[in-house]
Amino acid sequence: MKPLRPLLLSLLLALSLPAVAADGFLADRHVKAGVACQSCHGPDLKNPVDPTLDDCTKCHSLKPLVEKTKDVKGHNPHTSPHYQDQLDCINCHFGHAEGENFCNQCHTFDFKVP
Repeated sequence: MKPLRPLLLSLLLALSLPAVAADGFLADRHVKAGVACQSCHGPDLKNPVDPTLDDCTKCHSLKPLVEKTKDVKGHNPHTSPHYQDQLDCINCHFGHAEGENFCNQCHTFDFKVP
């Protein structure tokens, strides 16, 4: 059994590490578009920072996004009476995991979050 131990440890380590860009997540789309990880997470990837609204809007214009989603049933997910259009994108859009509807902590909206 000892020869399998290094292999097993390597496999466990690989499975426990976070995915850099898992298929289907926003990080994948950014990588495919040629966006470097540092563009969103800062220059020190050993100590990455979460992207802010200012980071996201360097590439993604806010006003056209609000306009694009104005007819979403129930309520526009990119503007609200609480935050207007200033909620950090990472509250719903997780680069390395499936997105989540932040508003549903208090409300019931049927938004599909990419």
